[in-house]
Amino acid sequence: MNNFPTGKPHISFSEIKQWKECPWRHKLLYIDKIDLFEPSPHLDYGTSVHNACESYLKTGKMMTESAEKEIRTAFEKNGETWYEQGHPHVDTWVDWAKISLDALPGYFDETFGEWEAVEAEEYLYEEIDGKKIKFKGFIDAIIKTKDKKGKEIYWILDYKTAPKYGWRKEKKQSILMTAQLILYKHFWSRKHSVALKDIRCGFILMKRGSKPDRSCELVTVSVGPKTLARGIKMMNNMISSVKNSMFLKNRDSCKWCQYKNTNHCT
Repeated sequence: MNNFPTGKPHISFSEIKQWKECPWRHKLLYIDKIDLFEPSPHLDYGTSVHNACESYLKTGKMMTESAEKEIRTAFEKNGETWYEQGHPHVDTWVDWAKISLDALPGYFDETFGEWEAVEAEEYLYEEIDGKKIKFKGFIDAIIKTKDKKGKEIYWILDYKTAPKYGWRKEKKQSILMTAQLILYKHFWSRKHSVALKDIRCGFILMKRGSKPDRSCELVTVSVGPKTLARGIKMMNNMISSVKNSMFLKNRDSCKWCQYKNTNHCT
């Protein structure tokens, strides 16, 4: 019987991130099951782009038309509300998706040389040392290539949609972002018995509104012993904190919180 407060036998990085940002928000969402989610064009756009990237890795063909269809379907359902909120027209979102998706195959070849796909959306469900709970995750892309010395290496990649300018330095270095790939590398390495030194990590930014030659960007994440220990410590702290019912409110994380100014958090 699972006695973890969420009622699930596993945790995910998204849960860890929510907890790190605000333990009280994590409680409301994952323990109390209070979901005030509202549809967003950014989320639907991100999903459509991810789906197209996944299909490309599996088939070798970039199906931009599938992303366009998904985006237009989302706007048919929610467009009236989104336009009232001031979001761009659906044609703009479609153009953004086409530009970045069309650029991705060439960017992969230019960045990774002679690479080959290993897996898309690889499922992780791994034991956590010393804990009676597992880590669950889906890795967007695993590819195999060679380093400058001709040694075979693997890349763990995660696609992120981003503004035209990409990510600021602070975000690129934030543990709230890098811990995702730190943990993916840790657990994928153990799952496949691949040495950590033979694995590289990075985010592929798919930029909205950029020119074709700037619409994709690799943000590398260095995972050495210190950063690995930091990521694992954050995960273990989250597990211990939730299990011990420590749910502090982080007032510095309220700006975009769905519970802000509701009766769930005042």
